[in-house]
Amino acid sequence: MEQELEEKYKIGAPAAWATPLSEEELLSNIVENDFSQQQYDEGKDYCYFLRKIQYTDDTQNAEYNCMAYSVQQPGTLEFASVNEFVLYPSEHMVFHRIAILRDGVLIDKLPDTTFKVLDNEGQSLDGVINSSKKVNINIKDVRLYDIILVEDTRVLTFTDKDFLRRELIKYVWSSPDVYWAYGSYAFDFINKRSKPITYKKQFFRDEQGELLPIEEGVIASGDTFSLRYTHYLNPVDVNRELFPFIDFVTQSTYEELLGLVLPYYETALTAKPLLEYAPDLVAKLDALGDDLEAKIQLAIEFVQNHVRYIYNEEEMHGHKPQDPWVTYEFKQGDCKAKTVLLKCVLDYLGVDSSVTLVNYNADYYLRYYLPSLFNFNHVIVKVRHKEKDYFVDATYRDEYGTLENRTFISFLNYMEIKPNSVLQEREPYKSADFSIFDEVTLDVKDEVGTITIKTTYRYGRANGMRRYVKTTNKKAVVDNTNNFVFSCMDFVEGENGNDKRQVFKDASLTVVSDDKVNNIFVTLYTATIDKPYYVGNDGRKYVKFYDGNILKNHLKDYVLKDVSFWHSYDSERYSITIRSDKPIDMQDHYTNRRMDVDYRLFKYSLKKKIDKYGATAEIEYIPLSNVEVPVEDIADLRDKYAAIGKESAFGLGVAIAKPGFFDSVKALFGGK
Repeated sequence: MEQELEEKYKIGAPAAWATPLSEEELLSNIVENDFSQQQYDEGKDYCYFLRKIQYTDDTQNAEYNCMAYSVQQPGTLEFASVNEFVLYPSEHMVFHRIAILRDGVLIDKLPDTTFKVLDNEGQSLDGVINSSKKVNINIKDVRLYDIILVEDTRVLTFTDKDFLRRELIKYVWSSPDVYWAYGSYAFDFINKRSKPITYKKQFFRDEQGELLPIEEGVIASGDTFSLRYTHYLNPVDVNRELFPFIDFVTQSTYEELLGLVLPYYETALTAKPLLEYAPDLVAKLDALGDDLEAKIQLAIEFVQNHVRYIYNEEEMHGHKPQDPWVTYEFKQGDCKAKTVLLKCVLDYLGVDSSVTLVNYNADYYLRYYLPSLFNFNHVIVKVRHKEKDYFVDATYRDEYGTLENRTFISFLNYMEIKPNSVLQEREPYKSADFSIFDEVTLDVKDEVGTITIKTTYRYGRANGMRRYVKTTNKKAVVDNTNNFVFSCMDFVEGENGNDKRQVFKDASLTVVSDDKVNNIFVTLYTATIDKPYYVGNDGRKYVKFYDGNILKNHLKDYVLKDVSFWHSYDSERYSITIRSDKPIDMQDHYTNRRMDVDYRLFKYSLKKKIDKYGATAEIEYIPLSNVEVPVEDIADLRDKYAAIGKESAFGLGVAIAKPGFFDSVKALFGGK
């Protein structure tokens, strides 16, 4: 344990490149002024100064921090007293100063600080192995109205496993948190590597909040990039704007970067034939004869479902894939290992495919980042089949269907690991069939409704629903469906005597069929409904079924002015029939509403057939998916979706006709 503590943290002086400040110099920066008083008046804490230095050379990356801040708020007191640093195997912390300024006296708190090194494992049972440690520090006797002074350096020393980090650097500076106000803020990037480093400043704004032009430059070996702010309060509107950031990377092209890792993938893919290390799998493939679609399905599902996914963060950026025969023998590997094995199988089948780099989480930023292999955090397979491109994630599981019927993975940017590759963008996508088809029938007789919903799921919806039914308690599945139908019928809890627990009788949801080749999953929901009518303010009765999911309501709340809107939805079809033993008002405005939208990003239609005792609505929604909508076009898109809701065109409602004179007399005498 003592050795481990020594490895993960030390107590010592800053490195010479940090140009350490004396105690007198530090204290001279801790002064009160009108700017600091303004923060206190607003109930905030204040950072007197923050000095950050990112240092890199051919043996290490290091980040130096020195700051002093007030403890005026209880929340600040909590994180000032206890803090944690997550460190990877090659990293360690050096603590230079931990002190407090109390009543004008600087008190050294290093002797009062407890250091603990803890494992940072939280998901190892799920196959996530990050090999990281946490250094937990606990400072005794920190009080409200103290001023905290901390100075430390995080150091990453390159080992043989860090061959890419030794060769390349990527560091993203982001503007500081909007909570803090800074008396002074200083940032330096010191390049002591043998290669130049490029930088790209983006999403910085002028005093009027308008975006400034992108700024790019080069930091030569031995040079420093610097930022300085005084009386600084980050003006970013976090709900509408992106934080300004600067991307620092080793100066390279993507072609040069691929040259570093391509040989490792080529070796893994070609060193041994598949038949030599996977004869059982080859026999199963050969037994399928000339059915190439079935062979591709078997290959994908074998790697996805029979090879366990192990995610090791330490090795993720290494780009030295595990040999496919090792992956096959031990039936486990990370995304690189599983992807390489899948490509080996596809190569055996003669299917055109490539190992492909993506970053689902930072997809939007990939076009803004400078070229770097560290821009990507995941590896998948691109398959070219029958003149179409498909993307398969080998780390997925419980996915079924032939290639064209599998889950569509939504992302825009990618790069194939092959010679002369560049960052590419995918084409927009439109599915060949409907991802979900609801056939709803609601019959009302004698104040009791009978509802059936037959739902046909395809593509990712089929995989998702299949997993949901398989892993969820049956009663919970029915309860959740009841809640959905309750909402669609426009019931309100507590009104008209409606209670979700009492409205639905004999509700059930059963699986009608499960086709894992065409990936079609069909369910049937049935229930009887007490008091199925919605009673309006005018006392009139209605029977309704409106599915609010059609409206894409989250678009209404989208206010980011820097980021495009990602339009990627499933195609949907609905057939809704409502029948009643009471005549309906065939002239009712809402009952008769129809709609036809032919917009460049989606087509939407609502057609109806109406008779004296009911109506049928046919709804089709066909989106153009995997599309980036520019900020200037979002308002138009929002209006097109909003019109569907405004026109009540996302379902069907029938109004029960008001009783005529003879109907009232008939009812008065018991219908005789």
